[in-house]
Amino acid sequence: MDTVWNDMDELIGKVLAGEGSAQEKAEVDRWVQLTEDNRKYYQQLKTIFEKAASADVYIQFDTDFAWQKVKNKLAHSAGNVVPLHPKNTFSINLVWRIAAGVIILLGVSYFYYQQLFPPVQTLALSSDSITVQDTLPDGSTAFLNKKSQLTYEYNPREKTRRVKLEGEAFFSVKHEEENPFVIEAEDVLVRDIGTEFNLKAYPDKDTIEIIVTQGEVQFYTLLDSGLNLQAGQKAIYSKRNKAFYRVDKPDTNALAYKTKVFSFNNTDLRSVVNLLNEVYDSKIILASEKIYSCRLTASFKEDNASIIAEVIAETMGLTLTRKNDEIILDGKGCDQ
Repeated sequence: MDTVWNDMDELIGKVLAGEGSAQEKAEVDRWVQLTEDNRKYYQQLKTIFEKAASADVYIQFDTDFAWQKVKNKLAHSAGNVVPLHPKNTFSINLVWRIAAGVIILLGVSYFYYQQLFPPVQTLALSSDSITVQDTLPDGSTAFLNKKSQLTYEYNPREKTRRVKLEGEAFFSVKHEEENPFVIEAEDVLVRDIGTEFNLKAYPDKDTIEIIVTQGEVQFYTLLDSGLNLQAGQKAIYSKRNKAFYRVDKPDTNALAYKTKVFSFNNTDLRSVVNLLNEVYDSKIILASEKIYSCRLTASFKEDNASIIAEVIAETMGLTLTRKNDEIILDGKGCDQ
């Protein structure tokens, strides 16, 4: 005698779960064969059950839409389903339970996936005609000189913070012992050891230059351990020679693009003007070669190019004229 079940859904669920006896499986098979509607209903439950068992952790779907779609389909076909026993009342409770299981499974799996494989954090910065400053995702800051770009990537699985730089930038690194901060500039690498430093690495230049203002860095390549540099030290890497060199007297104006602080000590006027034009995008012109080698000793802080040019003219006895956006300096020359 067949077992009497008050809910065919529960019997189907038991069989799909692999817990049904041979008699229960045979009873479900007989019920499925009664009508086409029964077969379709069973197939729907089987499909949902299999998806619940094999769902991938990164599947994304609209759960509200899918839920409603399943309910609508089952509601549409429920009237045509033929029960095995006259007293059986059909419901979609089992379907709801299975669908809920799918959602829970996906939710829990996604949570653990996020814990085991957290997403990589990225950021891209670029500058063209003006300097740009921004805070990186780890709290470090980067100040980009003009015509520079960098990309930042934090990989929580590898516990690495990696930056790629083309151009020039000043970095103030938030030191994290367990998450190394490494900058790539072509073949050269800079590894922070609790640091503030300036890195100049334009692709069209033969050298890569670094000045450390605080802390310590390792300046190296994958094939050369390079140099360890501390605050106040500078080094260059020659791309042509593939070699590192220490610089005894760093240029005091190397950070002028960021600080707008200039310190000239017996500096020839042509070098002074070139630097001002580079930092301010100004057009200061020396009208005569006679004044190229005039020497200037002076300091300027956060003044604009026009004011600095006026001070230079007054200090060195030069004439200053303006033509459109140009500032023209001229004179008879300087005694050496």
